[in-house]
Amino acid sequence: MSYASVRRRPAPGSDVQFNADGERGGRYEPKSFSRGPGPDDHRRLPPASSVIDGSVWLLIFSLFAVILLYVHVAFNTLPSAVSVDNATFGQFVEERARQTLNDLTAFGARPVGSKANEKLTVDYMRNEIIKIRSQMNADQHSLDVDVQRVSGTFALDFLGEFTSCYENVNNVIVKLCPKHGSNDSLLVNCHYDSVINSTGIHAGN
Repeated sequence: MSYASVRRRPAPGSDVQFNADGERGGRYEPKSFSRGPGPDDHRRLPPASSVIDGSVWLLIFSLFAVILLYVHVAFNTLPSAVSVDNATFGQFVEERARQTLNDLTAFGARPVGSKANEKLTVDYMRNEIIKIRSQMNADQHSLDVDVQRVSGTFALDFLGEFTSCYENVNNVIVKLCPKHGSNDSLLVNCHYDSVINSTGIHAGN
């Protein structure tokens, strides 16, 4: 009958230790394990107030003070709006632009394809442009206005790319030229429709 040999682990700190061959060796030294954080370790951390000293708080406060001062000065140094009564020749008049904006937004929401956008707004802008042409100096400039009705498609690289289609959309085109010719030209464009489900109180950019 054979008996299996049983190895006993000596107690920590004892002088007896067995090697791989089962022979007695030198002194047994237990392994040391690092202790995790205890419940009282947070007491040794420095308080948060001591991490940021007074000079840093002063710098943050000064930065906010400068920003507030700049905003206050910027909002109180805007020029006064130009009205029809105090406008000079060739000057942009905010009062007339504001009236045009109010007239456009009075049509309400102007999504593409709606009567407010394709009929009312187009007729209003064309009439305003014709009125400007009747008041300008025809000896120096010429002004042409045309309304295009276009259809087409274009691809958008958005949400996996999709194709946007439009049909019978109006484009109001105005061309202002000097009578004596010029080597320079300027193209300005904008949209006058409003976002779907919006109130239409703001004109497009």
